[in-house]
Amino acid sequence: MNVIKFNSLKSVFFLLLILTAGSTIAQNAKTESKEIFYKKPKLVVGIVVDQMRYDYLVRFYDKYGENGFKRLLTGGFNYTNAVFDYVPTYTGCGHASIFTGSGPANHGIVSNDWYDRYSRKALYCVSDSTVKPLGTTSVSGKMSPRNLFTSTIGDELKLASNFRSKVIGVALKDRGSILTAGSGADAAYWHDPYSNNMISSTYYFNELPKWVENFNKRKVADSLLSKSWTTLLPIEKYTESTPDNTPYEGLFDGEKTPTFPHNLPALKDSSSELIRQVPMGNTLTTMFAKEILKNEKLGKGNETDLLAISYTSTDYVGHMFGINAIELQDTYLRLDIEIADLLKSLDEYVGKDNYTLFLSADHAAANNPVFSSDNNLKGGIISMKPIIDSLKGYLNNIYGTADYIMNTNSQNIYLDRVLIEKKNINLRDIQERCARFVIGFEGVATAVTASDLLSGTHRSGMYELIQNGFNQKRSSDVIIQLQSGWLSWSTKTGTSHGSGYRYDTHVPLLFYGKNIPQGKGHNQVSIMDIAPTICTLLNIEFPSGSVGKPLVEVLK
Repeated sequence: MNVIKFNSLKSVFFLLLILTAGSTIAQNAKTESKEIFYKKPKLVVGIVVDQMRYDYLVRFYDKYGENGFKRLLTGGFNYTNAVFDYVPTYTGCGHASIFTGSGPANHGIVSNDWYDRYSRKALYCVSDSTVKPLGTTSVSGKMSPRNLFTSTIGDELKLASNFRSKVIGVALKDRGSILTAGSGADAAYWHDPYSNNMISSTYYFNELPKWVENFNKRKVADSLLSKSWTTLLPIEKYTESTPDNTPYEGLFDGEKTPTFPHNLPALKDSSSELIRQVPMGNTLTTMFAKEILKNEKLGKGNETDLLAISYTSTDYVGHMFGINAIELQDTYLRLDIEIADLLKSLDEYVGKDNYTLFLSADHAAANNPVFSSDNNLKGGIISMKPIIDSLKGYLNNIYGTADYIMNTNSQNIYLDRVLIEKKNINLRDIQERCARFVIGFEGVATAVTASDLLSGTHRSGMYELIQNGFNQKRSSDVIIQLQSGWLSWSTKTGTSHGSGYRYDTHVPLLFYGKNIPQGKGHNQVSIMDIAPTICTLLNIEFPSGSVGKPLVEVLK
């Protein structure tokens, strides 16, 4: 055995210094290796507010409380210029895009419903004839995510944790719950207007959990509709909205004027969907989300869980009353209270430093076209039926009498390609004739053909948005885009959405919680950037079809 001898205390000190330094370096290296990756939250909460424009954060800011939207704005990161960069801006597409990080071109949800040219039937985005309803006997329960082509945040989280993470979605709309939770979700729950229950399908399990059955027995929706809808504040305080009675607002069945108070007990029997059409539907959603937290023990395991929440009632109120009505503003002031309640529950149940949350919307909304016209702004209402009827006559004159148009869906024209091939008609030729014909009508801005979109030619502006929303398997032969401010709408009241204009594409994007810095970004970002950003924070793979990029300001 060799013995090292030291001639002085200086040599001993020098050796100890080397050993100490080596130990420190090793310890630092060990610490740094741990900090290479983000420390995962116990729970991710993704909130989608159906039909929320970005300017609702600004317009109603002074009327919000301190613990809802303001808490997210002041304590989290706010992107002021987040947009959808595809057409059409509908509910199904929006929810799928947020959680897949891709657009309809990839995830395949090209609208809320479309025409399937292979089965020659109309197809709803989450319909599934192979499953059975749970909690109801109605067709409302025959739903699943089978029509979604790509994976979601939740799917990648399940894979990364070897399926130990829990992933659950909830909304009043089926598509708002199912498409956010993803294909590998443990559960998705939505509201059935016929039974007034929160329901699911056998895609997820063979029977509803006992706690869901107990929740339904409480008849919460009925209880929430037992009182009139009055304004949260004195009505004269709603200075950000138009007067209570305008010709641009719709009516509940049984009402003579669109004015407060709305007697919900008297209206309950006139509409099976009443709970969705009033802000109390958002209260029902929050209550159920809190039950999910408690009964499924989200955020209590060793792996990160995900809860996807979509608030549906904002969309119904917007469609009925428009974006300037007191009813709309009151709905958002009440939603602010729901957000505060949810945050408080997360603080208490999961812990303030244990969850990461984001909030966005599936689309925004336009001004009521009559309101716009009355105020010398661009806008109008267009009916597609006379346009399609005229087009049919035009095609008969050109190609001979036959049913060349197989289906029309919103501003989409599906041609009968089997018939066209049998008659030896060039598909591109008939598509282009249709497009040239329809753009001659007032209110139509442009019409783009499937052949043109498949040519590979890259263009900017509205054409690029249409391209991003085009899926070869499911999209139509001719896609029509209306002029700014115009709606294909069955009534002169309320409003809608679906276009590529800023009023439909500009939505909130807020990040909050663990690993999220406080700040604000004004650069334009895509809604498709949400999924890769959350996946980066979770140290997991991006969804399979993701085309977005991680938002670096949030990742500091």
